[in-house]
Amino acid sequence: MRSMEYIQLTEQNDLPGIGQLAPFKVVLAIEDTVSDSRQSEISSWLVEMGGKYVMICGKDCESWEQSIRQANLDRVDIENMRPEEFVMITTHAHERLRNVFWHAKKHARHSHVKFNNILTIHIGSRNRSVEYLSMFEKA
Repeated sequence: MRSMEYIQLTEQNDLPGIGQLAPFKVVLAIEDTVSDSRQSEISSWLVEMGGKYVMICGKDCESWEQSIRQANLDRVDIENMRPEEFVMITTHAHERLRNVFWHAKKHARHSHVKFNNILTIHIGSRNRSVEYLSMFEKA
């Protein structure tokens, strides 16, 4: 896994179809605050599309962690959850994004899932794809 896909999301834009990239790791870079309903919508979308390891950094990490965990439980009942259906979540509230990219590339593993792709989902109003892709390559 040498490359990363960048997706920018805001409060309003449509959520793209990314299921063809599943299963994938996600670096969820939170720069802007979104409404609770939008957070829930994005969390459900990530789980539904095949996000199996989510690394959260930036604003409101704990809130995002709870939202993604709930989306996972809404999709699969904990009593019947197979190991490969469990979404791993780590928070990196006080880490530099470059370090989170390094973690995603070198250490983020799921005991029952082999990953095909790494995505960066950037919650922010300004497109930072060039900056993030460069940072990912150097990590």
